[in-house]
Amino acid sequence: MSTTIVLISAAYFAVMIGIGLWAATRTKTNADYFVAGKGVGILAIALATMSSAMSGFLFIGGPGIQFSLGFGTLMLTFPAAVSFGLAWFLLAKRMKLLSMVRPMMTVPDAIHARYDSNWARGLAAVAILLGVIGYLGTQTLAMGVVLGRIFDISLTHGVMIGVAIVALYSVAGGMIAGIYTDVAQGAIMVVAALITFYLALDLGGGMGNMVTTIGAQDPDWISPFSKLGPGIVIGWYLVFSLGILGQPQVAHKFYMVNDVRKLKWGALLATACAMIASLVWLSVGTVMRYLSVSSGVEVPAADEAAPLFMLNYAPALLAGIFFAGVAAASMSTADSFLIIGSSAVVRDLPLAFGRQPSDAAQLKYGRIVTLVLCLAAGALAVVSGQLVAVLGIFGWGMFAAALAPALGLGLNWSRATVEGAVASLVFGIVGTLFLELNNQFGWWPDLLPGYVYRTAVTFIGSFIVFVGVSLLTPRRALAPDIAAVLRV
Repeated sequence: MSTTIVLISAAYFAVMIGIGLWAATRTKTNADYFVAGKGVGILAIALATMSSAMSGFLFIGGPGIQFSLGFGTLMLTFPAAVSFGLAWFLLAKRMKLLSMVRPMMTVPDAIHARYDSNWARGLAAVAILLGVIGYLGTQTLAMGVVLGRIFDISLTHGVMIGVAIVALYSVAGGMIAGIYTDVAQGAIMVVAALITFYLALDLGGGMGNMVTTIGAQDPDWISPFSKLGPGIVIGWYLVFSLGILGQPQVAHKFYMVNDVRKLKWGALLATACAMIASLVWLSVGTVMRYLSVSSGVEVPAADEAAPLFMLNYAPALLAGIFFAGVAAASMSTADSFLIIGSSAVVRDLPLAFGRQPSDAAQLKYGRIVTLVLCLAAGALAVVSGQLVAVLGIFGWGMFAAALAPALGLGLNWSRATVEGAVASLVFGIVGTLFLELNNQFGWWPDLLPGYVYRTAVTFIGSFIVFVGVSLLTPRRALAPDIAAVLRV
């Protein structure tokens, strides 16, 4: 690792810590800590929703899984062309309006307001905690990979450094720190993606040459379904396009928009930035596979594909920005998930059991739980042995299967009932956990065919349960303010 890369990375981390410490001076209340005071501009929210949904999952996990499995994995990132637009058009206005008629700080707050049910709120909080575990593992593992490369240290030590930095600014600055570090990372991700895409195509002699060369030795790799089959790939597209309606790291940020009239521009900005950032997944994964096939370049582990490309084939300045940006993007995304997870523990679960913690208690214990979750995420990353992308797929899938029907469909369908919401939440949580554990431990290996994406089963099933139970149970009158929000 060159001195240039190390110095750029160190300076960048210092800036991120500085943002966190600055944010700490503005974090006075639980509203500041959990929703950044609800006064953030549309450009900042657009960049933050994009970078918090992608970050380390996109820049490290993406090229790694693309290198290993082929073009079919693009169905994990190309749905961004649809998903971000759906989130902004179906969720953004209603989430913001809810925050204007009720005191909203979390996604379970919105679920409770829509269904007037502590059961629904509590189950949503449980789903968020489970999904946060997977996503935090993704971000901390990505941090460990990148920091290990920058400073020539082990994965474990890289995770420890990353966790320490995240803990410092997330515990102090809360969501304000998360938003503005997300903004910095989102802007850098877009610029770095464009430059990286050009370098990768130039190195590989163009996409056509790379595809031809790889296909001559491994035809399955370049096929639309790769080695995975249509069931997996189509399932990925379904869950990663429609599943964004259940992603709390995206929906939660809509509370913070300062001007509801500008929401349409946020949809356009977030979608465009997400598609540009996705070029890293496509180009780096493909060029490293091409170099492996044509020149015998060794990639010791899939998650090393992007770091090796930057170290060996990119200018030191770009590599430094890339490494620092990816590590810091993972950190800022981890910050968002830490705040979402801690709010589920200190606010949503107590409220679900009929207890009302004071604002001061939420702020105090929110910081403590944030630190605990941060340490737990570091431990998970070290012991899991999972690919960055695999942990991210689990986290996204849990949010999608459990929350998308009750939140995404429920805020757009007045006929939805509390019984439908509770049933779909239970089905999504239990189904996703059961199928994932069954896959890990092999209890019933033939339960699902190998060509079926597990989470797609629970995702589709959760929507069927939500609609079916809602139609079979009596419709209840909505509170006038909530009915007004749904009519907009």
